[in-house]
Amino acid sequence: MSILAKIRNRSGLLVGIIALALLVFVLEQAFQSKNSFFADDRTKVAEIAGKEVNIQEFEARVEASLENEKNKSDKPLDETTIDNLKSQAWNQLLFEKIMQPHYDDLSITVSTDELFDMVQGKEPHSSVKQAFTDPKTGEFNPAQVINFLKNMDNDKTGATRDRWLKFEAAIKQERIANKYNTIIKQGFYVTKNEAKRDHISKSKTAKFTYLVKRYIDIQDSTIKVTDADLQKYYNENKNKYKQESRTRGFDFITYDILPSKEDNTNTEEQLKKLVDEFKTVTDDSSYVNGNSDVKFAERYSKKGELPPMLDTVVFKAQIGAVMGPYFENNVYKLAKVMKIRMSSDSVKARHILIKIEGTDTAKYMTRADSIKNAIKKGKKFEDLAKLYSKDPGSGAKGGDLGWFAEGMMVPSFNDACFKGKRGDMPIIKSQFGIHIIEITDKKAETPKVMMAIIERNALPSSQTFQSYYQKASEFAGKNTSVELFDKAVLDQNLNKRIAENIKDIDKNVNGLENSREVIRWAYNEDTKKGSISKVFELGNKYVIAILKDIKEKGVLPLESVKAAVELEAKKEKKAEQYIASFKGAISGASSLEQIASKVNTKVETVENQTFASSSIQGLGREPQVVGTIFGIKANIVSNPIKGESGIYVIKVTEVKEASTEKNYDDAKKQLLSGMKNRVDYEMFEALKAKANVVDNRAKFQ
Repeated sequence: MSILAKIRNRSGLLVGIIALALLVFVLEQAFQSKNSFFADDRTKVAEIAGKEVNIQEFEARVEASLENEKNKSDKPLDETTIDNLKSQAWNQLLFEKIMQPHYDDLSITVSTDELFDMVQGKEPHSSVKQAFTDPKTGEFNPAQVINFLKNMDNDKTGATRDRWLKFEAAIKQERIANKYNTIIKQGFYVTKNEAKRDHISKSKTAKFTYLVKRYIDIQDSTIKVTDADLQKYYNENKNKYKQESRTRGFDFITYDILPSKEDNTNTEEQLKKLVDEFKTVTDDSSYVNGNSDVKFAERYSKKGELPPMLDTVVFKAQIGAVMGPYFENNVYKLAKVMKIRMSSDSVKARHILIKIEGTDTAKYMTRADSIKNAIKKGKKFEDLAKLYSKDPGSGAKGGDLGWFAEGMMVPSFNDACFKGKRGDMPIIKSQFGIHIIEITDKKAETPKVMMAIIERNALPSSQTFQSYYQKASEFAGKNTSVELFDKAVLDQNLNKRIAENIKDIDKNVNGLENSREVIRWAYNEDTKKGSISKVFELGNKYVIAILKDIKEKGVLPLESVKAAVELEAKKEKKAEQYIASFKGAISGASSLEQIASKVNTKVETVENQTFASSSIQGLGREPQVVGTIFGIKANIVSNPIKGESGIYVIKVTEVKEASTEKNYDDAKKQLLSGMKNRVDYEMFEALKAKANVVDNRAKFQ
C-alpha cells in the first residue's frame, strides 16, 4: 500500500482523535472558567423579553452615537458626554427591543408616500423644518430640501447619504411610536360618573378639628422590640423592601499621596537652576511654556493686583529682573519682569461693526474707510452706527459701548483701545468683522507690568509613592475583618468614608476619581461580605475598601434591612401606646377639648380640606386621616387613626358640598388629558417590567 493510501485510510481516525482532544480541551476550559457552554455567554450584554443581545450590537450603537456627536464638534468628547451617549444608546436599544414586537403585531408601518410627505410634503417633520429654515427670514424653504436630496450624492464618501438615511429611519421610528401610542390613547374613555366624582373630590371641602400625638415625641431608646416583632413587621410589609437592581455598600479609607519635604526641596532646586538662563532669554513666553506647568498668559497688572511678594518689588525693578523661587498657593514659582508700560484701567469707546460676508475682506475694509471719511467730514458717528452697525447691542445706542476694563474685549479690539489716545479712530479686524472704533474717553494712566512666570508643582517621587504604598499595604494586611478595620481607623485617626447603594453599572464613587475598579471588586463573585480589598491606586490616592453590604435584586432579606425594620417596628409600638391612651381618654369625654386635656395635647383646626389632596396643611401627607374626614358624619369624634407621623383623633365641624353641574365635560376633558399625558411613559415602563430585562453592561466596563 502506498504512503498516500495509508494517510488517506488513517485520516478519519486522526481527525477523530484531534476532535476528541479538542472537545476535552474546550470542556476543561468551560468548567474552569464557568463560562462558555455551561454559563452565561461572555458576549451577552443583555436579555430582553427572553432574547439575548450581543455586546457587539450594543457597542456598534454606542460607536455610532459617538461618531455622530464628534461630527457636530471639533472638540474631543469628555467622559461625561461619553457616559451620557452610552446611556442614550442603552435606552434606545431597550425601547426598540421591547416595542418593535408590539408594532409588528399590529402591522404598524410608515409607507413610502407617508415618508415622502414627512420630508417634502405640505407639513414636513419638525426636524426637517428646523434644518431647512432660513435663519435670516425664519421661513422654511421646501426647495432647499429638494436641492439637498438631489445633491447629497456629490459627497463621494457616502457620509451625507448615510446620515440622511439614518435620519429618515429615526423619523420613521418616531412616527410608528406615535401611531402606537395614539392607538392606546384612543382606547381611554371617561364616564360622566367618573368626571362627577373627580369634580366632587376637588371641590367638596371640609373643616375639621383634630388632636395628634406624634411618634417623634417618644424616644426610640425607650421602646423595646423583640425578634418576633421585627419578623412580624417584615412579613407584613415585604414590598417596602423590594429593590429593582442589586447594590453593594462598602467603607473605604484613602492615603492621599502628598509631596515629601525632599520632593519640595528638589522642586525648588530645579527652579534655582533656571534663574541665570531665565534672565538672559529673549523669548520669555516660549521659555515659560517650555519649563512651566502652566502656560504663559499675556496680562498687564497694576499695583495691588499681584501677590504681595511681587507687588512690593516689581514696580521698582528693571525689565529682565528675576524674582524667586518663591512658594505660593502650594506651587513653586519663578517670576521675570517682562514689560512695563503706562496704561489706563478702563476706556470708553463706541464702534461701528461691519460684518464680512464671503472672502472679499478688502471690499468691506473699503466700506469702513468710506464710513470713517464721512465721519471726518461731519457726519455724526451715532447716526452712522444706527444705520450701518451690525452689532445689535450697541448699534441702537449709536455704537456706544460704555466703560470697559482691559481684557474684556477681544485682543485686537482691546489693544486698539488701550494703546490709543482719546479721540483716535482706528479701524481693526476681529473674528466678528471690521470695527470702526472711536476712543471717547480714558482713565488716567498708571504703571502696569507684564510678568513671565514659571510655575512648578511639587510632585511626589517614586520613593514617596512607595512609602505611602507600604503604609496602605500594612493596613490592608493587618485589618482583614470589619472589626479590625473599624478599630484601626479609630486608633490611627483615619477618615473612613461610606459608599452606599452602589449599582454594578455605576462608574464612580463620590470622593474617588476613576473608581470603576473598586466597583468591579465589590461585585466580583469572590468578594464576600466582610472582604477587604487590595490596595487600589486611584490618581494620587491609595484606597482600601471593605465590603459591608450586599443587596440583591428583589425583596431584601430581613438581615439587610434590619435597622429600617426596627425603626418601623418601634413606630408600631408607639402607635399601640397612643391608641390605648386615646381610647381611654375618649371614654366618658364629650368634646375634643376634654380628650386633649387627658392626653396632654391641644385642639387644632384645618379649613378647606379636599378629598383630592392626600396632604393636610401643617401636617404633610396623611391619606388615612383624609379618608376618615370624608368617611364620617359631621360633629362625631372619630376613633384613633394611625397616620404617617402620629395618631390622630378628628371631628368634622363643617362640610361645603361641591357645586352641581349640568354636565361634566370640562372635568372629563381634564381627566382624559391627564390619562393620555401618562401613556408614553407608563405604558413603556409596564412593558419593560414585563420584558424581564437582564442588564449585563457592568461586565463589559
